[in-house]
Amino acid sequence: MNPSFVKHLIWPVHELLLRRPTRRYLQQLEASQWWSRQRLHDLQEQKLRRLLQHARMHCPFYARRLHDAGIEPLRFRLDDLARIPTLTKDEIAVNGPDLRSARAGRLVATCTGGSTGAPLQFWICRRRQASDQAARARTRRWFGIDVGQRELYLWGSPLENKAQDRVRAIRDRLTNQHLLDAFNMTPARMLEYLSVIRRFDPVHLFAYPSSLARLIRFAAESGRRFEAPSLKAVFVTGEVFDREDRAVIEEFVSVPVADGYGSREGGFVAHQCPVGSYHVTMESHVVELLDAEGRTVRAGETGEITLTHLDALGMPFLRYRTGDMARFTDAHCPCGRGLMLLQGIEGRRTDMLRTTAGGLAHGLSVVYVLRESAAVREFRVVQSANCDLDVAIVPRGSLSETQIEHMARQMRRRIGERADVRIRLVDHIPPDPSGKHRHVVSLS
Repeated sequence: MNPSFVKHLIWPVHELLLRRPTRRYLQQLEASQWWSRQRLHDLQEQKLRRLLQHARMHCPFYARRLHDAGIEPLRFRLDDLARIPTLTKDEIAVNGPDLRSARAGRLVATCTGGSTGAPLQFWICRRRQASDQAARARTRRWFGIDVGQRELYLWGSPLENKAQDRVRAIRDRLTNQHLLDAFNMTPARMLEYLSVIRRFDPVHLFAYPSSLARLIRFAAESGRRFEAPSLKAVFVTGEVFDREDRAVIEEFVSVPVADGYGSREGGFVAHQCPVGSYHVTMESHVVELLDAEGRTVRAGETGEITLTHLDALGMPFLRYRTGDMARFTDAHCPCGRGLMLLQGIEGRRTDMLRTTAGGLAHGLSVVYVLRESAAVREFRVVQSANCDLDVAIVPRGSLSETQIEHMARQMRRRIGERADVRIRLVDHIPPDPSGKHRHVVSLS
């Protein structure tokens, strides 16, 4: 599809039909990224007051919480944030209906769990979707890539409904996108993927870093070439981007490789610019870094990333504790943008899992199965050398034998029918000896 046709017709119509103000948001973001940091803080404060007023009036959970904290939204300042208690996943799971607003338009149900092992269902509004989409489009423009140019995804593909798959395939063709399933990377599939990449010739590529590094290593080991002549940049997210994977990718693609930090529940939080700095999307996010006692850490010190999404009116997350760690720097990026900078992002890493067919599947392929059940509170998946899975689940309520067998069957579909999937219900899942909570672990 002609990129200009996508940008000027298909994309605007798509966003209009979904009632998302993405184009207007993108125009605003193009200007605000060059504002001074103080002006950006002023914008945050203005939007935060609006969010607090909305949450107090339309979300029962926050009506109680803000009242108990003595919060007056219209006089609230950024420096007052510590007066609002932080929000945890358990609180969201227990108070979900009371967190939702009926005055934010149509809400879309979604769920997460990622590598944290704690599935969570929540709802997002069109405003938040538009905000995140616009922020993503802005970062692409940092690398000379505009809306409508060919994009290839090496990403999770949890859909199994054939009708949904067909609708998505049509949408992807119309918007110059193509999806390769990162959950099913056998040698045969990876050979096919290299051919698809050569034919599709993407302008930008979006992937889990470990999955893309795996594909590139396979190409090198099998004497194949990673061919994408039109490629301008590679964007990765979803897990910690370690030095080894970055080195492998950068050696083969010969274009800028940029890492992003975000999550389904947190949105599009921070992204690297061409200089390499992680810029916080200040127009839509207030990011705090807190110590174990909930106190703000100083610049250069590591703290837990705690988020307030300023455009999430459908289900406000005020001071949401992500479990991920990072550091702030007071420096300003040479690129000239006024956005705050994160460094040393230490999100949780998800292991790759081996399949019985001899390939690798991203750890999220089994996480997606577990997170779909509201009865799963926490889990850990450990894969042995023979591909079998030992799955420990801390249930929320009760899990029936039928539910357990369904989950086991779905995981076998991801790993291979010959894999033995053993599911155990436990009361507690301890951290690793290192103190970290790894929830998908491969012992092979």
